[in-house]
Amino acid sequence: MHVTDQPDAGTTVVPESCRRWLRTIADHLIPASGPMPAASTAGVADGQLDLVLNARPDLTPHLLRAWSTTSADDPAAIVEKLRQAGPDVYQAICLIVAGGYYTNSEVRDLLGYTGQQPRVVQIADDIEEDLLMRVVERGSRYRPDGATDLIE
Repeated sequence: MHVTDQPDAGTTVVPESCRRWLRTIADHLIPASGPMPAASTAGVADGQLDLVLNARPDLTPHLLRAWSTTSADDPAAIVEKLRQAGPDVYQAICLIVAGGYYTNSEVRDLLGYTGQQPRVVQIADDIEEDLLMRVVERGSRYRPDGATDLIE
């Protein structure tokens, strides 16, 4: 799957009040530090949330349940209540926040992460063909598995 900063058109609709709630606790989970932006600045409750939920729609019920069951205004109190609610909900919220944060292009640039890059493997120039000739001349050698006969 190719990850971009643009969500697909078929994303889950998350209420704005849920997004405000997520911004509040996201900054508690990933605050700004040095050149790194806070989670809300990276858009974890905006476009990045849509991106994460499009990639992992199974997280949507956890997000909506966490939002509907916490009423405190203090982010630390909300996070603590989520921890006590059980690992499924808490881990889902952490995954949503972290996933949205680290898929943000500005965050990746600040980290120097370029994503997975193809690597071309070069065959060593110092391999002597004469070393392999004995194996080539010998031919195939293997034990039959019962389904086929030994080919000679």
